[in-house]
Amino acid sequence: MVATRLLSWILFVLICTTSVLAQTKPAKIWATATFNKSEVMLGEPIVVTVTVYTSTWFSSPPIFEEIQVKGSLMAKLEQRNSATSVTIGRKQYPAIKQRFVIYPNVIGTNTLPGFKVTTNCPPEGGYKGERREIFSKERTFNVLAPPEGIDPKSYIAAYKVSLKDQWNSNFKNLKAGDVLERRVTITASGALAAAIPPIAYDSVEFGSIYVKSPMLVNRQNRNRFSGERTEIINYLLEKEGDFSLPSIKVPWFNIKTKSMDTSSLDSINLSIAANPDLSFILSRQKELQNELAESNKQTGVTKSPFELLGLNWWQLFIVLLLVLVALKMVISWGKRINNVRIHKKNKHLDSADYYFNILKRSVQSESSNDIIKDFYAWYDRYRQHEFGPQFTEFLIELNNPTLNELLRHDMRQIYLSNSSIKPESMKKLVKAIESHKSHKIKNSLKSLTQDLNPINP
Repeated sequence: MVATRLLSWILFVLICTTSVLAQTKPAKIWATATFNKSEVMLGEPIVVTVTVYTSTWFSSPPIFEEIQVKGSLMAKLEQRNSATSVTIGRKQYPAIKQRFVIYPNVIGTNTLPGFKVTTNCPPEGGYKGERREIFSKERTFNVLAPPEGIDPKSYIAAYKVSLKDQWNSNFKNLKAGDVLERRVTITASGALAAAIPPIAYDSVEFGSIYVKSPMLVNRQNRNRFSGERTEIINYLLEKEGDFSLPSIKVPWFNIKTKSMDTSSLDSINLSIAANPDLSFILSRQKELQNELAESNKQTGVTKSPFELLGLNWWQLFIVLLLVLVALKMVISWGKRINNVRIHKKNKHLDSADYYFNILKRSVQSESSNDIIKDFYAWYDRYRQHEFGPQFTEFLIELNNPTLNELLRHDMRQIYLSNSSIKPESMKKLVKAIESHKSHKIKNSLKSLTQDLNPINP
């Protein structure tokens, strides 16, 4: 009979599973890649939006694989995936978007390869996510040449370009042998730092010029990148007299107005006094040459802010601090819970109920020594301040004359002749104690009910 029921349940489960599997079918998943514009000037950014759709839902965020675009630089806009949904026909499809920025540096028609997207979506009618790899279609875009007469090597396409000039001196009391350090920072909104061309510095009449390796920094806002190139130039003043540094001009293509523009720094006048100590000037030349050599040895020219897992140093510090506080709280709570558990366990192991169960097992084993030992161990914990150490007070509480006389006789025999106690007597005692405990609980509940509701007797 049992085997028949078990076989019936197995068949029922198999039928239900087969029915569910028969109702599932692969989810419809596809990806698209769209441009914000398909024709741009050289260096002008193109925003590519890759969108993945599903007919069920995403059990985990999709993974958008970065690709290489020939003749272009591409960067991923690091931000949370944009979740949305679209309605096609009468069905709504969940979708997730990821944006990339392409900076073309080759004139002509270029091709964007298909993006590989890895998803985890359950089938239609199912619930467990399944790994799927899909690809978007290839797209083409056209790159136009800069206006006639503009050198592509010194050309920037941006929304805005600004120049900043910093010096280590106020140009007062200059003399031969002094070293002026100049920092020229070019900030281009909408362009990467690597796309900002270097500034050409002509030789100067009053001394030597030493150009160190530039510092490149990229910053990102919600919709675009901004590149920053900082050039460090040292001027060694070798001749006395009045001189002038020429202005600096940077031509760039304004993406908004579709026209050429120029950002510039004004020229600077220098007045240099004589210095009779020519040996000092020669020593400064060697120092600057050594500094320039050390600068050129540096392998990385890009100095980006410290980041780990997308967090800067102070955000990472706050996260670590919160983790340490949470860990300390968990450990503290764990110790408290463990102490409460140990206290409850120790309290139970020293309770009258625990020793009463031991007494019942001793009575079943019919061992006189264990019965007497376990009985008094239980009684010492049960009596507390209600009864004295003598068992006779508890026998009076039981109000069972027959059992009282029987136990008094057995106890007297034990003390007088060291004989064994009768297990039948102790079994009756255990039953009487259990009945007495149950009667006490009922009386306590009845008294509590009357106290809570004194109107009803």
